[in-house]
Amino acid sequence: MTNYLAFPAIVDTPGQYGQMRKMWDGHHFKYHMDRMGKVKPMVDNKAPRTFIHCHMKMKKIQMEQERLMEVERDNRLLVSRIARTMAKGGLDNWNESYEVYSKNCSVSEDVRNRELVKISLENQAILNKINMTIPVYNHKQWLNDFKVTREYTKRLRKYPQTDTTKVPALNLIN
Repeated sequence: MTNYLAFPAIVDTPGQYGQMRKMWDGHHFKYHMDRMGKVKPMVDNKAPRTFIHCHMKMKKIQMEQERLMEVERDNRLLVSRIARTMAKGGLDNWNESYEVYSKNCSVSEDVRNRELVKISLENQAILNKINMTIPVYNHKQWLNDFKVTREYTKRLRKYPQTDTTKVPALNLIN
């Protein structure tokens, strides 16, 4: 640290400039130290700035407050019900809004009733159509055709059936 020396001595010359050199060296040293005290560091080694929006989640805080308000409201309702039950001295198991609900069941009750009547009339019409139609298939004709076919197969067999292995005839026509 010899940057502050006023007279850098290459060879120490005692005598003539000794006191003067010490005085100027002290003066330059003080000036040098003042300048070193005012120097700002070139490398920024401070912690980075923190932004409040990165640490405070406002939406989370808002949702937490809303949840707490809902819990408090439910607690107040529960306390009022308990107080009312205790004041009456009995159970509070009657639904007071049932009578109001049963009188005014629904706004669209008439519309639903009309739809129900319309659907039931359509179902009745479909049932009448089904009952009035004449069947296309004749099961008696099918049975007669089956008997004829069975006779043909009996005639085509190599060995005729004996009475012991005879299959009983189906009596499908009453």
